[in-house]
Amino acid sequence: MNLSIALIFLSGLALSLAASRSKRAAYELPDGAELLVGAVKTSFACANDGYYADIDNNCQIFHVCQTVVKPDGNAEMLQWSFLCGNQTVFNQFSFTCSSYEDAIPCAAARDFFYLNANIGAGPNVPFHNEQDVARAAAVTPGRPAQPFAPSGGGQPRPPIRG
Repeated sequence: MNLSIALIFLSGLALSLAASRSKRAAYELPDGAELLVGAVKTSFACANDGYYADIDNNCQIFHVCQTVVKPDGNAEMLQWSFLCGNQTVFNQFSFTCSSYEDAIPCAAARDFFYLNANIGAGPNVPFHNEQDVARAAAVTPGRPAQPFAPSGGGQPRPPIRG
């Protein structure tokens, strides 16, 4: 009888831990993340869907945020956190981990959060427009503005890497 109660308790505990873990994977980073980032600041919270640089962690961590509507009609914001590789930071302009030289400065990342609205905007909507490219070039040291010219099919070319 006691064994049955203990098994029920342990299985209930395991299910509750699994539910809380699947609900939100924020800041579940690999072991040793502190060696790359230092003391991890857990201040970021998702406000909208998309990919976001964690400015408080020098953009070495980024978050994926997604709103999920539950069967009961309530919406929940899910957040997953990821660590960029050694000597890279999350580039809010390209949504990739890049070397410091190729990324917009971390302090300017918030100015590019609006690009998340372009995700899934449609096949005929370019991800970056001329103003986005000029804005990124203006804040990226050592990166001159590149001419913006749509290639065939009306789709813009990516910025020229120099």
